[in-house]
Amino acid sequence: MGHYDKLREELFNNLREQEQAMRFNSGKPQYSLIDLHALEPCARVLEFGAKKYTRDNWKKGMDLTKILDSLLRHVAALRSGELIDPESGLPHIGHIQCNAMFLGGKNNIMDIDEAK
Repeated sequence: MGHYDKLREELFNNLREQEQAMRFNSGKPQYSLIDLHALEPCARVLEFGAKKYTRDNWKKGMDLTKILDSLLRHVAALRSGELIDPESGLPHIGHIQCNAMFLGGKNNIMDIDEAK
């Protein structure tokens, strides 16, 4: 073990022995479980949408049926073997991810509750 390895190990041991700050995270979502790289197609579609409409346009809320229609069109295209959306030139999976996010967006929760 080299000199720097010993210093690093000693530093980490000292940090482990120090009292840690209290955190009350029980029951809170563990966003660190999300693979952010897997969401890159979603981010690319949001960039496309920001140019086509405006940035964060989706946050204004949308009709639940229109979101589901869009999501299912992209699922159907993907199931038929089409990987890339012809209009945007982006993967259908990104559009599916976006529509799923739109369904869960706070401005659309009311629409989902009303649809019951």
